[in-house]
Amino acid sequence: MMNLIRNKIKKIFKQLLPYSISMEELKFIDKNRTKWTNTNNDIGILIEGFVDSPTSVVEKARLAKAAEEVLKLKSIVMTRSLYNSSSNVKAVYESFCINKSLNYWQGYLNPLIIAKAINVTFHIFKNIKKGDDLVGFKLNDIIIGDLIYDTLIRFIPNTYTVDNIEFKKHFRLIFRAAFTFHMNDKILEKYNIQVVVTSHNVYAEYGLLCRQAHKNGALILLKDMDVYKCYDKNKNVNQHFLKISMQEFNKSLNDDTIYEKANDYYQSRLEGDIDQVDVKNAYKDKVIYRKDDLIQPQEQDNKNIFVMAHAFSDAPHVGEGLLFRDYYDWLVQTLIFLNKVDGINCFVKSHPSSYMWGEKGVVENIIDSYSLENVKVLPANLNTKSIYDLADCIVTAKGTAGLEFSCAGIPAIIAGKGYYSGFRVAIESESVDDYFINLSKTNSIHKLDDNTKRKARILLFKTFTNLYHSKVLPKVQIRPGDDYHLLYRSKYQELSENIDNGFEMKDEFYHMVKKELKNINEK
Repeated sequence: MMNLIRNKIKKIFKQLLPYSISMEELKFIDKNRTKWTNTNNDIGILIEGFVDSPTSVVEKARLAKAAEEVLKLKSIVMTRSLYNSSSNVKAVYESFCINKSLNYWQGYLNPLIIAKAINVTFHIFKNIKKGDDLVGFKLNDIIIGDLIYDTLIRFIPNTYTVDNIEFKKHFRLIFRAAFTFHMNDKILEKYNIQVVVTSHNVYAEYGLLCRQAHKNGALILLKDMDVYKCYDKNKNVNQHFLKISMQEFNKSLNDDTIYEKANDYYQSRLEGDIDQVDVKNAYKDKVIYRKDDLIQPQEQDNKNIFVMAHAFSDAPHVGEGLLFRDYYDWLVQTLIFLNKVDGINCFVKSHPSSYMWGEKGVVENIIDSYSLENVKVLPANLNTKSIYDLADCIVTAKGTAGLEFSCAGIPAIIAGKGYYSGFRVAIESESVDDYFINLSKTNSIHKLDDNTKRKARILLFKTFTNLYHSKVLPKVQIRPGDDYHLLYRSKYQELSENIDNGFEMKDEFYHMVKKELKNINEK
């Protein structure tokens, strides 16, 4: 706790000093500024400038410039700063001729915004006592409680669930969310924002702006790592950013060429040859376990049920719904239930990338705390491929495992609406009661048919190849758990080298975004 306070004080103190720009940033700025022109149009594009990793800054700037060209609007960027020279991203955005900026933290000096935020904060503490009740909390007819909830478990160390709302523990983050809501309101009132460009639509700091602006009729352009999604006025802004359109999926179903590519892609995932951190953590350099290694002779006639845990801190309410309070609550209730089901062997696997979120030993603690003698924790070094030869069914809240194992004909029971919900590749439940009924049938569950396997493989392929990584960008992005400050300058160096090597800022992806925006604008 003391370290957390010290880091906060350090961060505030840094805001009182001008940002010292590095040679690597200056070099990139010098090369990049020749690629862009200014516009004298009215402000109508708002950029979330809070995520300051070089790749994110460049991608958001490029999306904004594409929107400027099509919609004849000017961009303004919100930065985490008290004044212009304290921002570490302002000069980089200016190299894109995005010269207008808002020092977001100046809102803390506005007594009206602070008063409104305090009012909302005390309303929450007075009227909401339980975490379950917070999730559905609305402000100005916009659900914001789920975003606040996910913020609490993401930014309070070792907090994976919220049973009770506690003033001392939760005040700072709830107040900050309320401040963010009213600061966003002020900005959206001042400018006629038609487009919001962001890196995320989760957590209060990012998700609130998306929902508030979308309610006002704005388009949301999201670029998270290599995933791009446009939420137009008719699209559900809460839809999972990985979800492809049903139309695109149906077009691919009977295409044998796509199916062959989908099979190749699926096999590459199983070998850990896909350049995605979760895939490598699950399949690369791990140990294959056999049936006899994990299952006693007297248990070998039972059905084998594998519960695939999530990274508990990683935005459990992303997408369009979760039947439980959060991923931790889901796992506890699922394991307690399966512990009592006859005729099954129940295994649980920690998420392969949970270490990136600072999560250690959480699954083991659940097993011990609830005395779940019939649930076995899989070894940390187990290659996920081992499960394919053993599993009769897997269980996940809404993780990618549900889609991956469906590709092999192994049924997946899920407890939420993720990016593959609605495609009929997993066993979905409309309520908690339905979910437990489905779990109770795991001792007599059957494999999926070939048609469902085909659908699952095509959906997996279309979802994870629907990515956009321009050659001008750094090859590898900074990820949770990386040494951010060590890598930050090197990424700007790499960007400069890529420009020198002839890679374009206005590339195929840039023109694709322009084309999409033009089509939307002409409707």
